[in-house]
Amino acid sequence: MKVLLKPLYSQLNPGVGHCALGCQEVCRVSAQSSLCPPQDSTCPLSKHQAETCAIVQSGEADVIFNTAATGDGKSLAAYLPGLLDRKFRIVGLYPTIELVEDQDRSHRDGQDKDGQVIQGWHSMFGLNAEKRIDRLYGEELSRRVQAGDSNRVQELRKAIEQKPLILTNPDIFHLIIHHQYQAPAYENALVPLLMAKFPDLWVFDEFHIFGAHQEAAVLNSLSFIRRSQQRKRRFLFTSATPKPKFIEQLKAAGFNTVAISGNYTDTPTQGYRSILQPIALEFVQLKQETVLEWLKENHSQIQTTLANETTGRGLIILNSVAQTGQAVRLLSELLPGVEVREISGRMDRASRQETQDQLKYSDRPVLVVGTSAVDVGVDFKIHLLIFESSDSATVIQRLGRLGRHPGFNHYQAIVFLPEQAPWILAQLEKDLSENATIDRSTLRDAIVNAFDEPKEYERYRKEWGALQAQGMLWRMSIDKGKVVADLRDRILDDLQPVYGEKQLETARKRWLCMGNTPVGKATQTELLRFRGSTTLQAAVWEGDRFYLYDLLRLLPYTWVEVIDEAEFLAAAQKQGKPDFLFQYAQVFLKVQKWVDERIDLRLYTGRDSSELKCCELILLDKLRLINHPQAEAIDCMSRKKVLSFLVPGDYWKIREALRLGALFALHPLVDSSEQTYACAFNQDALLLKAMSDRLTQFCRKNSTSLFF
Repeated sequence: MKVLLKPLYSQLNPGVGHCALGCQEVCRVSAQSSLCPPQDSTCPLSKHQAETCAIVQSGEADVIFNTAATGDGKSLAAYLPGLLDRKFRIVGLYPTIELVEDQDRSHRDGQDKDGQVIQGWHSMFGLNAEKRIDRLYGEELSRRVQAGDSNRVQELRKAIEQKPLILTNPDIFHLIIHHQYQAPAYENALVPLLMAKFPDLWVFDEFHIFGAHQEAAVLNSLSFIRRSQQRKRRFLFTSATPKPKFIEQLKAAGFNTVAISGNYTDTPTQGYRSILQPIALEFVQLKQETVLEWLKENHSQIQTTLANETTGRGLIILNSVAQTGQAVRLLSELLPGVEVREISGRMDRASRQETQDQLKYSDRPVLVVGTSAVDVGVDFKIHLLIFESSDSATVIQRLGRLGRHPGFNHYQAIVFLPEQAPWILAQLEKDLSENATIDRSTLRDAIVNAFDEPKEYERYRKEWGALQAQGMLWRMSIDKGKVVADLRDRILDDLQPVYGEKQLETARKRWLCMGNTPVGKATQTELLRFRGSTTLQAAVWEGDRFYLYDLLRLLPYTWVEVIDEAEFLAAAQKQGKPDFLFQYAQVFLKVQKWVDERIDLRLYTGRDSSELKCCELILLDKLRLINHPQAEAIDCMSRKKVLSFLVPGDYWKIREALRLGALFALHPLVDSSEQTYACAFNQDALLLKAMSDRLTQFCRKNSTSLFF
């Protein structure tokens, strides 16, 4: 199915005399920076940027949602208060390291291919980025601890107290607020209270990619920050697709929220600037063919599209690292004259930077193949975009990455629709006409309607939300002081309208009881995590690359050698990779080769059906992988116990009945009596548990069980 997407223009800030920032005679932004207003305008900002900055600085709202279109400058809107006022402190939270780096580049000076300086935001406003900005994520935190012979509490304290702008991820933020960073010489509440005290604003970028678990965790954290401080604290979410249920919960907890959106038109208009070019959009329904087969059959079309531009630039986004590697090898052979590059979890920072440089400066066509490590918020100057779909928010966001940069003759997007979700194309064909010319809002409505947003995920909040809150409060209770006790009471006051007083009390008792059983303890561990854990974290040695990856996502595409930890770490050190990067790895592998055909792996448990309880959380052990040609790889999981949720029956029927997204990690499982199941682990297991009322057609009654 093909449609033509209209261009998009954003309304400029009316400027002096009509500015949300209160500029009456002189534009503050123009006066304090080298940003230049467009022709016939007195202000360089879009209307939503000025409005966002004004509310962050002095508005009544606690939580601001900037829902401007992708490509309309939400990031500058977020950091403008700190650029105008050097005492204003901000913590920016980004879901990927790549996005942290991308934001950091926006603030710092760079160079074009001729060596000319390109000013970053800090330099534009006369500020020193080197002195003001800190990038903080797990790898960097571990490096500082090792280099300084210190601990995480000390390093976090220095960063929070000394730098007015910290770029980090929500995982570290979550661990801080949930009292998970501790050191013997410090009170447990020290770092959480510092994180609550020093920043004036917390920016949550691309938060739409997270689910109900992360939303509940952030609600708890925001309540902690608000109730631990006297002066007003503000939180800004920058996403074109915020989730209404999350906003409802914030309001129920007493947060004053406001949404700011851009004003748009699809025709050139006085007082508007161009932000997105017209796009030829095609939806491709994958049936028997795979993504790789489609790329092979249509490689000449890709080559022609790239060749038709002076400097052809394209991006392909796939759902798995393994498939990304296969696509790079395939297209490198099929596209002579095109530089085919990979950006994924397999690539180190230097390789990613080299790819960024080629995109900017190469005289040859460049085609980047990557995973979500490249598309969440990262700005690429491209005219061709091909990607696998997952949910409505991701599709909308990815389409917003294309057409942001003028200068190309034609912009094209191809969206793959999964074989197991034929209803998506059927609904799109009802809502849109073939070859129609449509505006962005029409497309957005059609995508949301067709992809059937996962409403069942809302059940997660009812099942686990109050328990997550009690988990944070339980961590806080380790400090026995009256100040912490009073703070816990104030947080409970916030959360009672969200979950209910009785449910919170029930959750408190339930949390305490959970600590008495192995299954309960494993559940507590998952509830206290932000993104959850992988089933088996593998340290992978591939050529001169060393990285971490989920074993169940790796083995269907590779032959591997299981090696000794010491051998792996010695080889990694020669490539400059410190030991701490792999401290949580549970198996060490060396890739022997990648396979062209996916290995149809299945999980097997040595337990028989009489020992397994279905549709309840259990700790599952005696796990093996079957159908893999290497016995070494099969036994990697045999000694591990995993928090699991089993649904008996045919895997594909269960998946179709639940309408789970393509990225939901549901696995086929066979027990020793040859009974088949669909199985989820860790946080995915918690989600399936929350959906139990939709599983009654599959779940057995009066089954015996054994917890182990």
